[in-house]
Amino acid sequence: MRKCMFCSNPGKTKEHAWPMWLTSRFPAGEMGRMVAERGGDRLGEWPTVKPELIVKHLCANCNNGWMSRLEGETKPIATSLLDDMLEALDSTIQAILAVWAVKTAMVLEAVYPARPWFYTDSEREHMRLTRAIPPLTEVWVAKCIDQPNLFSVANDLWSDDSGLGVRARLTTMAFGALAVQVLTLRPPSDNPETTHLTYDTSDGPWANVLVPVWPINSIPHAWPPPVGLRSENGIETLATRLRPAIDDLGGAA
Repeated sequence: MRKCMFCSNPGKTKEHAWPMWLTSRFPAGEMGRMVAERGGDRLGEWPTVKPELIVKHLCANCNNGWMSRLEGETKPIATSLLDDMLEALDSTIQAILAVWAVKTAMVLEAVYPARPWFYTDSEREHMRLTRAIPPLTEVWVAKCIDQPNLFSVANDLWSDDSGLGVRARLTTMAFGALAVQVLTLRPPSDNPETTHLTYDTSDGPWANVLVPVWPINSIPHAWPPPVGLRSENGIETLATRLRPAIDDLGGAA
């Protein structure tokens, strides 16, 4: 029997990976898409003629319980960002956005359950129980310009071809004028989670584009950032900003 990805309860047949309160802002017929890639190779692409993605690994208790409460906290924040009603992201807003972004990144893995999932059972359970974000995770938000669609790309990256080095999961999402990116690094199994890892990015004005929301900064971040991502090309550039530096992922104890 299929189980919920966050607990041991039976999973329901259909649940929404993207919340309906968010997708309802986008008219039916707009084209969103979900893309999965691994090591630079495209594994699949799913067009969403209706602005929705359906997954089959969530139970009613999770969907209507802790996940619903998280959506309720996130909705006024995301709506205010989309409507340009916020001028700063304080630590409370940062924390809610980060937890929601990581939760959504986890759920999106269930869009194609036949492929191995990056996030572990333990990480998903800790998300459910305590809203814990996995170690070595960073989350950013950005402003999109002339980008009316829904968009989601998930990239699995490795530091070398052996599969034994540093792994990374980069999930990039866009909901109209709001982009969200989640990066989780994972050291080799013989390294502790406290290992310090570094990575390089492609050239770009990322410091002026991305507003970090995890780890939390006690000083509020101004919104919107000085530079926005223009059209879907901007989102795709964001989604691939680590790809030129895959070989440079590395770590030091």
